[in-house]
Amino acid sequence: MEKLMTKNVLNKLGFLGAIFVATVGFPLIFASNAFAQLPAPAAPAPPPAGAPPAEVERVVVTGSNIPTAEETGPNPVDTYRPQDIEKLGIRNATDLQEFVPQEAGGTVNLNIGNGGDGTIQFNLRGILPKETLILIDGKRVAYGSLGVAGFSGGPDINLIPFSMIDHVDILKDGASAVYGSDAIAGVVNFFLVHKFRGLEIGGTYGNTNLGASNEMSEWEAWLKAGTGDDKTDIVVVADFWERGGGVFSRDRDLSSNGNYT
Repeated sequence: MEKLMTKNVLNKLGFLGAIFVATVGFPLIFASNAFAQLPAPAAPAPPPAGAPPAEVERVVVTGSNIPTAEETGPNPVDTYRPQDIEKLGIRNATDLQEFVPQEAGGTVNLNIGNGGDGTIQFNLRGILPKETLILIDGKRVAYGSLGVAGFSGGPDINLIPFSMIDHVDILKDGASAVYGSDAIAGVVNFFLVHKFRGLEIGGTYGNTNLGASNEMSEWEAWLKAGTGDDKTDIVVVADFWERGGGVFSRDRDLSSNGNYT
């Protein structure tokens, strides 16, 4: 009897163990099936075949030392280059003045006596020579005039050899807002040659015997040489200019004697 009861108890324990195992195992199987039903993650799309590499464009930024340059807007500028100067027959600073319509007023030069200092000065709009700003490569030039005989002094552009000029920019309107009070009448900017290779020899000659000029001649000769490399440039110019003839007091009957009769 005792053995029979023990056997029944063992049978019950075995039945309960089977139920426990089945109960625990079913969620595991269900969870396993649930995980098995999840779709696999999509593979990343391959890059397009033969796509060219991205190119970065070069950006050039141009600055100005004048903070108000962009606010003034475009200005009327006449540019004279060597081919223009040669085509117009411009040999010196006096000839250049004659081709600028805004040039006005008298300039005391070698043809005028009474205390003239022999300088050539730009006088745009006929205000005063000192109201026209003269620049060389964008830099101001010291006055070369003595300011005698009632004429206001200004830079002497005769000191600039034309064989050394690359081009000339003439700003015909007032530019005091950009350059200061000495540019009320305008600006004349001479750009020089900074890069030259080889040797150049040239000259010009002019003569007139019309009217009262009395065989007045003018000639100029120059030699320009240059050399250099990627880092250094050397340019040398030798210029000689001479004016002959002219009208003197002795050439006129009225002024040839002290009585002026």
